[in-house]
Amino acid sequence: MNWGTKIVITLALFIALIVSFGVYMVSKDTDSLVAEDYYERGLNYDRLREADSLQMPLDTTSAGFKRQGK
Repeated sequence: MNWGTKIVITLALFIALIVSFGVYMVSKDTDSLVAEDYYERGLNYDRLREADSLQMPLDTTSAGFKRQGK
C-alpha cells in the first residue's frame, strides 16, 4: 500500500468520524441549555450577583429577593 492510499483511507475515516458525530448530535432530542423559566432564572441570578458585588446579605426565602439591612 503506497502513501497516497494511506492518506485517502485516513481522510475517509476522519470524514466518517465527523459525520457520525453530526448524526449523533442531531439525533439527541434533549437540550440541557433550554429551560421553561429561563427569564426568571436570569433575573434571580442578576439579583444574586448584584447582592454579591455589594457584599450585602440577601434574603432568598422571599420571591422578591429583598436585601436585609445591617
